[in-house]
Amino acid sequence: MKKLMVLAAVVVASVMANAATLKWGSGTITLADSTTAGKDAVTAYLFLIDSTTYSTLAANTTGKAMSDAVYASYGSTLASANANKSTNAKGVATITDPNTYGNGSTAYAALLYIEGDNYMGNVATYTFTSDLDYTMSDLTLSLGGAGTTPTAWSTAAVPEPTSGLLMLLGMAGLALRRRRA
Repeated sequence: MKKLMVLAAVVVASVMANAATLKWGSGTITLADSTTAGKDAVTAYLFLIDSTTYSTLAANTTGKAMSDAVYASYGSTLASANANKSTNAKGVATITDPNTYGNGSTAYAALLYIEGDNYMGNVATYTFTSDLDYTMSDLTLSLGGAGTTPTAWSTAAVPEPTSGLLMLLGMAGLALRRRRA
């Protein structure tokens, strides 16, 4: 029975090790009055989209055109967002993608940030070159007023906890084996 439990744990850990997650987020969000967004001032909505929708939205190259295009597409369907989150105390919103991705897969998303009557929209894409977890972060966002220009998206690899989990599981297996011998 113990061997079956260990085998099941190894299979689950292996599956987890080959699936990466993606966190979509923002840099510091500035409100229309030039102050930094507080904890519940802005809500970020994540919409997972396909490559065709991404291409259509990404054709809007200026900040206002991009925000208006994303808002026109998704502003009336906020309840259908794949995830949403309010900003944290530092004015940054981070949303964990509900999907998992493997090496070679591509993720596309539209994000909409809403504060009262102000909104900011942007789109992003990322193609995975490994099974590591990644964070997509928009460096700055301004809602309302003249500063509604989304900046370029950047990526950062997040240390993958599943590798450590597999190592720990292997060490536990060796310890059990030594104890029996």
